[in-house]
Amino acid sequence: MIEPTIEIPEHLIYFFTVIKSYESNFNKCLEIHNVNTVEILILLEICNNEGLNQVDLVRKFHVTEANISQTTKNLMNKEFITKEIDPNHNSKKLLFLTEKGHELCEELLVMFRDWNHKVIKGIPMDDLISFGETLELIYANCLDLI
Repeated sequence: MIEPTIEIPEHLIYFFTVIKSYESNFNKCLEIHNVNTVEILILLEICNNEGLNQVDLVRKFHVTEANISQTTKNLMNKEFITKEIDPNHNSKKLLFLTEKGHELCEELLVMFRDWNHKVIKGIPMDDLISFGETLELIYANCLDLI
């Protein structure tokens, strides 16, 4: 029998708070541009790696192909991205930002930079590096559970 008084580890509450802060930071953008937080992540990934394909996104975000397909379709309908046939593989379609997509990504990157600056304020760089390394290990352990 599971104990009914199991305490939630503090670090899980911290992760949840960071995620909620991230979502709250982008709420203004979400409302103005009619995008959700998943679409923002996909847009920023395409911005950083234009010419990737949907399979690349599936691998990066560990979601289903159907999920990525629907998200990219939504982004195309909102005119933030385009799909172009890969000249090396006619069966693959590569993802690129439109001008509207580039403009949104510029706005998102400024918003993210400002949010990031606020949340890491007062934390020594060595601590941030150690935290990043620890978080990478947590991420790898989580992949084993997916």
